[in-house]
Amino acid sequence: MVKGQKSSATAGTRKKNARKASAAVPGQPAVSAVPVVKPPKNTGKGSKREMRETRKREKVYVPPVKPVPPQLDPLDTTGLARILPPDLVVVLRSLGKKDGVTKTKALEELSKWVDGAAKELSDVQDEDYVGGEKINVIVEMLPVWLHRIPVLFTHPARRVRSLAGSLQTALVRLPPTRSALVHWIQDQASQVELETVLGTWVMLAHDVDRLVANVGERALTEFIGSSPNLVASLPCITLTPSILSDLLTFAYRAVLDPAGLHASLNPVAAPIDPIIHIPSGKGGKGKKGVPVMQGKKGGQFAPQAKKSGRYVPPPTVEPRSQITPTPDTPKTVDMPGEESEADRSGRLRASALGAVRWIIDNYLLNLFPLSGTPTTTDATGIPLLQSVSPHLSSSDFWSCLHPGPTCPFTSPEDSTRTGDNGGSGVQVGACCGYSQPQVRRAAWTLVASLLDGKKGPLPPDILHIMSSAILRSAWVETDTGVRAVLIKPLLMFLKEYPQAWTIDAERALNSYGDVEHSQGDEIDEEEPEDESESEAGDDINVDHTDETDSMVEGHLTLSSPAFHEFLSFLETGCAGSMAEGYPLVLVIVAGIPRRVLPRSLTSPHISQLLDALWAPFYARLLPDRRAAAAWLRALLECMVFIVKQVCEDYEQEDVAMERRQARLLLVSQFDALWDALSTRALRIDTVEASGTVATTLDRLNKIEEDLFNAAFDAIAEKISKNEEQSFSLAPTFLYVFNNTFASSTLAGYRTRGLVDKYVSSVIQGTEAALREEKGAEEVVAKVEPLIHLMDTFGPHLFENDEYASRINMLFSAHNIILLQSSPASVISYLKHSSTIGNSLDRNQLFWTNLLTSLASHVSSFSTSAEQMTSAKASFLPLLAAAKTGSLPDHLRGASDAMDTLIAKSLDYSVESNSGAVAEDIINGILSAYSHFISPKGLAIVTDTFSQSITNYAESMLNIAGVPPLGMMTTADLSAASAARALSLARRLIDAGYQMAGDKGVELYVGVALLAFIIPSPDGEDRWSVEGVENAKAIWESLFVRKHDREGTEELRQVVSALLKERLRKNIVDSEILSRPDHIIRALLRGLPGLKIDILVDILPSRSDVDAILEDLPGSAVSPSLALIDVTIPTTPSSEGTSYHPIANPGDALILPLHPYGRVASALLTYLSSVRTKALAHLWTLRHIMTFGVYLTEYVHIEDERSPVFGGTLDSRPGGDTISLARREIARDLLGKAQALAAYLLGRFEEGIHARVVEALLKGKTGIEEGGLASFVVEVVRKSIEGDTVRDALVLRKVLQHLFVDATREDADLWLTLVRRFERAAPQTAITILASITGYAPEPPKLDRYRNEIAATLLGVKPEDAETTGLKYLRLLSASAPDPNSEVVFLPQHRAVNVMRACQTWIAEGDEDASEELESAMTLIFRHVAPILENVPGSHWEFIWDVIENNLEICSLQESDTLVTLGRTLQLVTTIEESVATNKPLREGWERRRKAIFGLIKKIIIVDTREMPYSDPRALCRELTMSIIENKPSSMIEETTLVTMCHLLADNSPDVQKMGYRLLQSAASKFTEHLVIEAGVDTEGTFKSELPEELLTVLRQDLRTGEGFDEDMPDSRNLEVSSCLLAWMVVFDLFIGASLKVRSGYFNHLRSLDIVSQHFIPNIFDILGLLDGKNVFKLDLWSVDEFFLDAYDPTDALSLRLLAAHLYHRALLTVPALIRSWMGDRTDKQLLMRIRNYTSAHFSPEIIKAELMLIRQPPESSELSTTENLSIKISSALNEVTASYMVDEQALELSIRMPNDWPLYHLEVRDTKKVGISDEKWKAWVVGVKQIVWQQNGRIIDGLMLFAKNVTLHFSGQVDCAICYSIISVMDASLPQKPCRTCKNRFHASCLYKWFKSSHSSSCPLCRSNII
Repeated sequence: MVKGQKSSATAGTRKKNARKASAAVPGQPAVSAVPVVKPPKNTGKGSKREMRETRKREKVYVPPVKPVPPQLDPLDTTGLARILPPDLVVVLRSLGKKDGVTKTKALEELSKWVDGAAKELSDVQDEDYVGGEKINVIVEMLPVWLHRIPVLFTHPARRVRSLAGSLQTALVRLPPTRSALVHWIQDQASQVELETVLGTWVMLAHDVDRLVANVGERALTEFIGSSPNLVASLPCITLTPSILSDLLTFAYRAVLDPAGLHASLNPVAAPIDPIIHIPSGKGGKGKKGVPVMQGKKGGQFAPQAKKSGRYVPPPTVEPRSQITPTPDTPKTVDMPGEESEADRSGRLRASALGAVRWIIDNYLLNLFPLSGTPTTTDATGIPLLQSVSPHLSSSDFWSCLHPGPTCPFTSPEDSTRTGDNGGSGVQVGACCGYSQPQVRRAAWTLVASLLDGKKGPLPPDILHIMSSAILRSAWVETDTGVRAVLIKPLLMFLKEYPQAWTIDAERALNSYGDVEHSQGDEIDEEEPEDESESEAGDDINVDHTDETDSMVEGHLTLSSPAFHEFLSFLETGCAGSMAEGYPLVLVIVAGIPRRVLPRSLTSPHISQLLDALWAPFYARLLPDRRAAAAWLRALLECMVFIVKQVCEDYEQEDVAMERRQARLLLVSQFDALWDALSTRALRIDTVEASGTVATTLDRLNKIEEDLFNAAFDAIAEKISKNEEQSFSLAPTFLYVFNNTFASSTLAGYRTRGLVDKYVSSVIQGTEAALREEKGAEEVVAKVEPLIHLMDTFGPHLFENDEYASRINMLFSAHNIILLQSSPASVISYLKHSSTIGNSLDRNQLFWTNLLTSLASHVSSFSTSAEQMTSAKASFLPLLAAAKTGSLPDHLRGASDAMDTLIAKSLDYSVESNSGAVAEDIINGILSAYSHFISPKGLAIVTDTFSQSITNYAESMLNIAGVPPLGMMTTADLSAASAARALSLARRLIDAGYQMAGDKGVELYVGVALLAFIIPSPDGEDRWSVEGVENAKAIWESLFVRKHDREGTEELRQVVSALLKERLRKNIVDSEILSRPDHIIRALLRGLPGLKIDILVDILPSRSDVDAILEDLPGSAVSPSLALIDVTIPTTPSSEGTSYHPIANPGDALILPLHPYGRVASALLTYLSSVRTKALAHLWTLRHIMTFGVYLTEYVHIEDERSPVFGGTLDSRPGGDTISLARREIARDLLGKAQALAAYLLGRFEEGIHARVVEALLKGKTGIEEGGLASFVVEVVRKSIEGDTVRDALVLRKVLQHLFVDATREDADLWLTLVRRFERAAPQTAITILASITGYAPEPPKLDRYRNEIAATLLGVKPEDAETTGLKYLRLLSASAPDPNSEVVFLPQHRAVNVMRACQTWIAEGDEDASEELESAMTLIFRHVAPILENVPGSHWEFIWDVIENNLEICSLQESDTLVTLGRTLQLVTTIEESVATNKPLREGWERRRKAIFGLIKKIIIVDTREMPYSDPRALCRELTMSIIENKPSSMIEETTLVTMCHLLADNSPDVQKMGYRLLQSAASKFTEHLVIEAGVDTEGTFKSELPEELLTVLRQDLRTGEGFDEDMPDSRNLEVSSCLLAWMVVFDLFIGASLKVRSGYFNHLRSLDIVSQHFIPNIFDILGLLDGKNVFKLDLWSVDEFFLDAYDPTDALSLRLLAAHLYHRALLTVPALIRSWMGDRTDKQLLMRIRNYTSAHFSPEIIKAELMLIRQPPESSELSTTENLSIKISSALNEVTASYMVDEQALELSIRMPNDWPLYHLEVRDTKKVGISDEKWKAWVVGVKQIVWQQNGRIIDGLMLFAKNVTLHFSGQVDCAICYSIISVMDASLPQKPCRTCKNRFHASCLYKWFKSSHSSSCPLCRSNII
């Protein structure tokens, strides 16, 4: 047979051959599968030979193992499948499936059936109720359930076992099913069935899973009647001795052979036909072919079918010792998730062990058939446990205790057993507990149960086996959980049976054979046979070199393997469980018999024990202090025990030698122990170690004084050496000894002497070192023992006067030296010497002198850095001691020198960055200020902190809320100084000090400002976060953390008052830059512990605010605002403006505010946040609206000096960044003011108009104060009293809200007021009238009032035109309706009279009419022009004269003329609309139109970008653009583009759009002019370049680094829009340009690199391609077209769409520049992103456009005019093929565009060439590529070049000798420059390139000079 190949013989054949082979070998026992029957004890006097013969095994025939018969399903064998409901049958069949999930679902469904039966039973109240349908079904089902129980209770799945247990509990609790179960057990079940069902049930009750066990135990206890909650009427089962014996046998079998048990419970199912009827048989054996059930009480019968339907196999005899070994490695599981064989065996064994324990604990007496008194023995005197001896006296059974793979306490003779390893052989000494901690835990729990005193002594056979099992298993256990369980049973066993050591040793000598000896038997002295010895040597895992018995002092010493394992256990540190194991060592050692552990110091066993105890220390196995302490106690206890045993056990003649050995042992052990402690090798607390040693010494003293003296001398010798490594150890030992030993004892006497000697030596050595002035290292070495001495003995050291005196003198004389060299010595001295007698004053004096000396020493250095370095070495140790509380509390700072030094150090630390060392010193001193600083010094410290914090807080308060960006730089050093001061002040306050006095008050105010007022909530300020936290902590120490110190409440009040005063002044102070809204928001967040009413405590009172407002001028900022609001007069204010000083903000993004503006801004912020306050104080609304008027002026116009915003400060250009940002701030404030006004004025009050008008007309004051009506009355009266523009505008805003719900009658009431006050307060009357016209319904009386005013104008004399006439003109214009409304302004005759009156004023006036009067007339003309368009007359000439005059005197530069200019342009627009449908009027207008449009054009040319922003100016620009936009194209010249490029950068969106339309036409004119110039240029000096004005717009910085944000402000979007529209103009210039002009444009762009630097970064940034985070999606948009009418320059989406369109145009116009930029990039991800984006959204449209252009070429192009030329287009392949026919031969050229065209090269292929040389053809192909790829030509341009070359070639035209092409790719010219010598012709561009590259003017062919 080949080696390693498995035999094909059966298992039976292999066993038979093995028996024959063993029989042939002499002395080899035959292999047997049956258990060896132990012979009876040799009670007679037989010889040992006879005993050996008796031991020999008998040769027994081993029959082959019968296979387990298949089990039949009762559903089929009993016919239940046809009786039970089909659904239930399905469920019951599922229970027999192998899949765990299927079983689980089946159990859940079956539980529902049982629950339904229980519910059916609970619904019936009749006690005699037998059962319903469901109950009967469940009872009928029980045979099937009992058939499945064993498998379900032992199933691997925990869920299955749990559900099965729960279901069994439910069945037990149902009376019908319970009765059926009891009846089955008592009358029907066979022995095997009972054993199987009840055995698995008991095992389920002891399952390894605690929850499953609880479920099974509950069902079991209720069924057998042991549950306390059981109902008395329910039947129970009684466990008889026979049942218990069967259960015990079943559990024993489960322990030894779990695999066999599993196989018997899970046989292969055999399908059979269902049985309808089962015939019965007679007699014991029955009839042939009829199954007969095995009888319960009879012998073995043939298998039969019973009522239960379960097939019962014949019982098989299984050897008791047969064991299923647990494999070393788990077998491969059959399916994923299944339980391995090893785990299953472990689970079954653990459950079985629990079942054995349960049976023994509860039913031990029932196992005896004899009754007797329940004692530890039965009536015959036999121990109770004798009944279980057959089961518990098996080594295989107790192998569950051992963790190893093989069992060392099993006899080799018992090791030849059959296993379950496939029947393939024997596994020697296999352990049931191997790799199964749960099995070992259960086994040790069983041991504890057996040792219970109630069960009596262990029988000898059990004791012999358990002795070896316990002792050989306990010391080798590796699992911590098992070790925790085994401690108690182990100690119990060794206490009860100390002879176990001897028993195990004897059995080991016998190789653990079957011959057992009683306790009194003598050991056989005959040597064991060689055979047995060799076999034992293979099994016992110990060193057998000393296994022979030895004689020590006359005693026979046994070699115990268990003892050697115990020593190994000690060597490994109790197997890792040191804290738990070492306390038991002495107990175990004391119980070891002398025959195993001799009590002699000459015995090697003692040395081995001590070496084993020391082994963990030398192996560094003691992990922590706890383990080390346990080890030390165990070592010393064992040592004392050994010494004591030696001294007590030996006779007089031997004791001397043993005692000498004991003393030597003690000296060596304590020397080693001291070395371990002093070298820190033994990590243990020295106090604990010294206490343990002291206890040991005390025990030795009690044994014998000589032993104590030997040990004490060893320790004293080590202490006296005073070695460096013992500095801390020696004082500790002395201190513990001194406190432990009484002075009257020998130990106490010797300890006192040793202490005196040691202390004197230490003090003397320190004095000598200081006296000799040795180095610092030597001083430290000498002082260190003294430090340890003081720290150890503490105050007790100073109780000795001699010691105290010497130490005091030593420290007083050398304080500085000691502090510098050994600070710990000074701290220790101060700590321990201040608690004895009257030493407090002496300590304080020493402390004061020490501080003074230190301060003097530090101050002796010249520089601050040197002083800090010196202070570091001196102060830090003292500060560390103060921090840890090591300094005595009574020490106080009282040194003037120290105060001076601290004050100087504080100044240095606060004012400069002193470094970490100085800060640590200062922080430490302040944290323990009471120890170092005197009260006088504390006052100086407070002053320093207050000054630094207050100064910085005041300076920061002046700029509170100002953004850091653009702000004037502040002193960073001041901020750092304040931050350091706050940190130090907090340190001082946290230490318990409270600031007081004036400086303290100022400090707390500054702290409040820095903590709560100055910081910005978003954190964007210059103040540090750490400083804010420190300031908050200081503030809370006073206002939040309440304390009862004297004067604290008064201090809070003073601080609160001063803080409010500071904030109130700050609000109205215009000479500082702080933002009032920032301060108000900070106050709204609140200050902890302080209540502030902002309206009362911080803001000025109502009268104060009114007074501040009265100081402001009431006129408008600029008359130009009249263009926006007709109520504003165009006459400049005559009142003088006295500007209040306002701080210059520089570049800060804040509004410079007048005191009124600051107050109003604060009011707006507060009331917007707390609107309920605004309702309660409605008077504030007037100031909010007034502030809104000023804000409106500032937003509309910035070119005037507003008295509220800026005053005398210079204005910035409108496009300036700071200017735009400030306007955005003003718009935000204006929006808040309008929102608040809308909220407060939006409340409707019934009859408010009538009540207000009545109160104003009659002067009544009966209106309720604080209401809306009262507020309106107040506003109107204020406007009437002053009649200022400001008050009138406030009134207009109020009326705008009030007229929302007004009726026509209400409007008539207000018109009455107009008539009443038109003379006394004309501005107010105009305002009310304009409000009625604009916001209220048309009142019935308004038309009459208009006519009255128009009629009045005729009566105004020319000399009164500037006064009365102007007033009525303003009233008439205020009453004019909206031009788009249906209301008729005036009848025609009234309009004619108005015109006549104006003509009269101009014609008959003594002087020229003022600009104000002409402006008012122009406004009236706009309203009457539509009325008079069909009325001819001189008035039209008069109107046109006025227009021309106004346009001549007005300009965009002058703000005073903007109103007249705007009204004139509006009039022109109106006339343009009228002449479009009125031919007679148009004829007259055409005569004057050219001149008027010329004047308007001059206005447009003006560049307003550097002018301050003004809405009237922007409106005038929009009006001019709207007029010029539709003017004749003849008025656009080539210079228009240059002069009007600035329109694209205008701040108006409409101007930008209209400007682009204008420049689009201008670009066409500009290109047309360049094409003409290039065509007539014969000298080549003309250059086609882009205008510089346009390039200026293109070069503007769009700040692309910031990224494109959709929420950007409109001003930023307008900047982006202007740049994008400028690029639109650039690409428009290429339209219609010739090749030369296009090349010029392209070369200009390339030379400037403007595309790479500006265009591409800006475009890709807008599209989101640069970073790739927010790429704009173009899926829904078309990029080849852009509609300007839908474009909004302020919308982000419009900008992105325009950018995409521009990129599309760039790819069409200048693709070479795009490709050049991409070629310079190295970011592959960016390039890939651009390529993908282009190919997805742009390339398809571009390719489509190229192909469309080729399909429909211009009629004049070569593609249309060339004969014999045909074009083929393939749209699918993006390919174009040009074919030229020559003599019926085709000349073809193919061009294919890639998918990402034009980013990637196109492919040009010569499909067919006829009659063309390769050089010429290659030149043509290169020409096509060059014109398309490098010259930005289209595909059609390349095809046209190819067509020209082919046509001219075949017509005889010579080609250029340089490029071999006929048509130049540079300028499309022919070769016209000849060489006079060789007569070859060249292109001019080619010659120029040749001359430039060759640096000569010679012919490239003949080298003759051409020029």
